[in-house]
Amino acid sequence: MPTSIDHIVIASADLDAAIANARSAGFTVVPGGVHGSGNTHNALIGFADGAYLELFSPTVQGRTADHRWFPRIRKGGGLVDFCLLGADLATEVAQIRARGIEYSAPFSMARVTPAGTRIEWMLSTAPYPTGEKGWPFIIEDKTPRSLRVPHEADQIRHSNGAAGVAGMTVLVRDVEKSSAEYAAILGTRANASEKSRSFSLGHAWIEVREAVDPEETEHLERFGQGPYAITLWARSEGARPGDGDLLDPALFSGAKISVA
Repeated sequence: MPTSIDHIVIASADLDAAIANARSAGFTVVPGGVHGSGNTHNALIGFADGAYLELFSPTVQGRTADHRWFPRIRKGGGLVDFCLLGADLATEVAQIRARGIEYSAPFSMARVTPAGTRIEWMLSTAPYPTGEKGWPFIIEDKTPRSLRVPHEADQIRHSNGAAGVAGMTVLVRDVEKSSAEYAAILGTRANASEKSRSFSLGHAWIEVREAVDPEETEHLERFGQGPYAITLWARSEGARPGDGDLLDPALFSGAKISVA
């Protein structure tokens, strides 16, 4: 089954602006490259624990194209999706399907770095529009992961102190239904509290919960179910939901990122 949070996607209309904003928030940003279609490109914020944030945007060519994250960008962008790391994607998808959750058959993806290196991987995604289910997608590398993910010392050192992904919060409409779906996807059981369920995945957690205030309710109504907040750890890997200092969401198209 998936072993960890691989990366988290923050989408926006302008990659150059997203890079500048992230750097002003204290992150080191590494150019990623152009995806195989030529319609999208990215930049990466890597961490010492191996996870990363993906800053994702359409290219000039891609502004008239279609992509499953583009509807969210047209609403202002933000924290749109996240990805789990798999080891044997075909087997993992078969296991998830056997538990009653439909995921796509693995398909190939690629991008070319600014240095000209071609990177290849396989993906499996939920066959629903972004925001309908709030499920993650899953990746398996075909080329070495070190080619895809920033890992050099100067690439993963951030002036704001962030060292890794402690966990992330997913907003859903029905915590019982969605947590049962997540249990099937992750192949594990949840720790339950009154309005949330928490899953351990490697060194990180995924909190699945319902909205608790009008702002979260409005977010859920506007964007649908899915990732809502990221907690990064700087001093301790044990950071929990609600810990840390919130970075200015305006720098991340509304995404909520806390550093604890």
